Amino acid sequence: MTQARRDPQRTCVACGAKRDQRQLIRIAQGAEGSLSIGASGRTTGRGAYICPSKECWGKALKGTRLEYCLRVTLTNENRAALLQYLSTLEEADTNG
Repeated sequence: MTQARRDPQRTCVACGAKRDQRQLIRIAQGAEGSLSIGASGRTTGRGAYICPSKECWGKALKGTRLEYCLRVTLTNENRAALLQYLSTLEEADTNG
């Protein structure tokens, strides 16, 4: 018998929901405080996972949850990049 492969479970830093790793978006702190955003989960560095919903992104950016998980203070440039990524998620939701 072959067993079905199970994806690793991760927790959204905003809502606390546990989901498969592939269903969440990973934000990773790279070298010198730079952030990388992506769904692959292959980036190196301290990371945090967020659901691909507008509500979770709003919660994560509103407070200090994301900063606490990444152990970094978000700069204005980092917040702008995260908001820009959020706008691409919203466009994807409206287009299909």
